[in-house]
Amino acid sequence: MPYISAKLLYTFLFACQGSAPVYLALFYSEQLGLKRDQIGILAAIAPFVSAIACPLWTAVADKTKTHRYIMCIIHTLATIAIVSVMGIPVLVQSIEDEKARNSLTIVLAGAASLCFAFFGVPVGPLVDGGVLKILGKNKDQYGRQRMFGSISFGIASSLVGAIADWTQDMNAIFYVYATSSVFFILVAGNTFFKAEKVELIAGAKPFLMRPSSRSSGFRASPSAVGSDLRSNPEADGSRARRKVISRFSVQDPDIPDIESSDEEDLIPIRENEIQRLVQFATESSIIEAVNLSNPPASRRRSSATDNASIDSSYSALEPIPTTFLELIKQPKVFLFFITMMLMGVAINMVLSFFFIFLRDELEASSTLTGMTGLVGAATELLFFFYSKDLIRAIGIKSLIVLGHVLTIVRVFAYTLLPKSPSAAWIALGLHLLNGIAFSALWSAGVVQADELAPPSLQATSQGVLAAMYAGIGAGLGSLIGGVVYQHFGATAMFYTVIAVTLFSLEIYLEANTQYGLRSAFNATSKILKGVWQWIEYKRGRGRVVPRWRAGTGAIRLEDDEQQ
Repeated sequence: MPYISAKLLYTFLFACQGSAPVYLALFYSEQLGLKRDQIGILAAIAPFVSAIACPLWTAVADKTKTHRYIMCIIHTLATIAIVSVMGIPVLVQSIEDEKARNSLTIVLAGAASLCFAFFGVPVGPLVDGGVLKILGKNKDQYGRQRMFGSISFGIASSLVGAIADWTQDMNAIFYVYATSSVFFILVAGNTFFKAEKVELIAGAKPFLMRPSSRSSGFRASPSAVGSDLRSNPEADGSRARRKVISRFSVQDPDIPDIESSDEEDLIPIRENEIQRLVQFATESSIIEAVNLSNPPASRRRSSATDNASIDSSYSALEPIPTTFLELIKQPKVFLFFITMMLMGVAINMVLSFFFIFLRDELEASSTLTGMTGLVGAATELLFFFYSKDLIRAIGIKSLIVLGHVLTIVRVFAYTLLPKSPSAAWIALGLHLLNGIAFSALWSAGVVQADELAPPSLQATSQGVLAAMYAGIGAGLGSLIGGVVYQHFGATAMFYTVIAVTLFSLEIYLEANTQYGLRSAFNATSKILKGVWQWIEYKRGRGRVVPRWRAGTGAIRLEDDEQQ
């Protein structure tokens, strides 16, 4: 099996993420007795800290070129941090004063969450960057490796729920995390993040250098030049001619590179892929929205090296932005990022408290609760697999609107469920819509963020998208959801989600389509005006009637309005 190390990295990493992290909110509620708003504060730590931790640790790994060592060290520290939460009930049980016990619990849980967010969240981007180095030129195979993480996440979350039910011990989530973590560290410590050699087809001759975009498929071969200088004893003129000819070689694009150096692979990852893949840091599902090396056909962008061409996203009269500040000043771009931030608030408001809702409101078992990860991953995998085809078929805007609509339908359905175990199974079925809604929203959002930015700001645009959705949006969603859930209940929280989603949908429709409220108001005004004019005409005020004008000696037809 090719790229086995990449597949194993994602398998064990997402086995960790599918165990303790997704059950922490439930553990805080049942084992530590924390309130919903307090849980919201703890859940908001990871998204906000990730905005600092991810760039920091990825920069350290790039600077020191110690990818696997950094990965092993910080994942070990993250494991210690999250497993230490298991000991908090033991530490605080001797405190008799309830208020003091609750305060100490929040402090200890907050410290553990902070350490886990600082050390654990950056492991995802580090793995993504390392896998891209392993893939080398074959970055289009990234999704085939990443899907093993999604499958592992779904299986792990279901398995943990079943074990917790069987043992009647919530600490099982930490045991599974620690076990998966050991295997991840073993795999990461024995993985060399270099492009794997691919055997060439029999009879094919290897080429010395990869093609360069600046030379239209030709690039100098140092080994060829050196060999020519050492072995050519002829006159300077013919020697120079043959040296120039031997410097260039054409590489068949169907034949992969034999090997590539660390520095050559590090530069494109640092400048583009690692920023684009920050979006995976706080998400548990596969993000195969677009091919990283082959953009979808919906993007019609000119080459970044062609100074005479103009980006197709901008008209000839509109200046192309050169900085992010100039880009964000454009209303369409600004409103798009606001839309994605609001959807980050709405979706994460539900996800942060979904397990608590199932257990407290619908009396669901731990086994059923754990099955949500497997159910959600199933629809996400299917939808992401065909995301490029769907983007070409129905368009980016339609997919983003679909994500909004399905979110509203799913959340509104939760408000209608009765409080019974049978309703929990209905909620599990409705969770299928979450996979479709998220994948439709995110896959189209990634492409639109790429199209809105000029070539020089594409990576920046992806980084901002991840920060707005998975950073600011997720953090605010946890905070707002916790406060509303604690003081007004689950139904009020769901109606808040619906209100935020409707507001986000209105902003997107106004900025990108002709179906917003303003357009609807203008169309309604025209219709009402037409109806009024028709009524006035029927009443005789708009008809042409004969009039006698004194002194003219003739009857002239004049309109009442002209009189």
